Amino acid sequence: MTAVVATEIDTGTADVYEATAHAVWQALGVQHSVPYVGFSDPQMVASWLTEMIGRRLDAVIEARHWYQGRRESDAESLLHAWLYFDHAMPVGLHHRGDELLLAKEDPYRSYDMDEHGETRVGPALSPDVLSKFVGARLIDGAVIVGHDGALVGAGLDLRFDTGSLVVGALGDEWVLATDAEPAALTSYWTRQPFLRGTTR
Repeated sequence: MTAVVATEIDTGTADVYEATAHAVWQALGVQHSVPYVGFSDPQMVASWLTEMIGRRLDAVIEARHWYQGRRESDAESLLHAWLYFDHAMPVGLHHRGDELLLAKEDPYRSYDMDEHGETRVGPALSPDVLSKFVGARLIDGAVIVGHDGALVGAGLDLRFDTGSLVVGALGDEWVLATDAEPAALTSYWTRQPFLRGTTR
């Protein structure tokens, strides 16, 4: 890496880590099967989250699986989601097992999977959980870690001025909840302290 360019819009610690990873992989000629560089390190996620506090969630884009014109319920049909905070690059939410991965990236396009259905990409719509927070301002947040302790981020507890959203990964499935972390998950997850110190 020969230079790092910072702007007042959206460059932080996570951007530097991501740029460094890209530069090293390019120098070594390493090819990756995934089209994004995701980060789940709790410190990196907390750094990104700190930068988003105080910003409004302008939009949420979702990728969902549809089959023969129908889709499963909210979490079951969700493949990926992208959060658009004001004056910030969109951040994609991906999951792998019990790990939540964040990636600064644009959404991909809808695509057909022939006899297996299709993936539709578009704005989050009511009554799906993520749509409820569009237009709300993030006032605090906490990183949720999984059974690996502080090594891997499993989710986010996002406190908006209109309510709270928990989004995470468990057993290669999405967990989406409003206003409280599901009680059944307390044996799998540990919520770190809220970054601004608010309490429920």
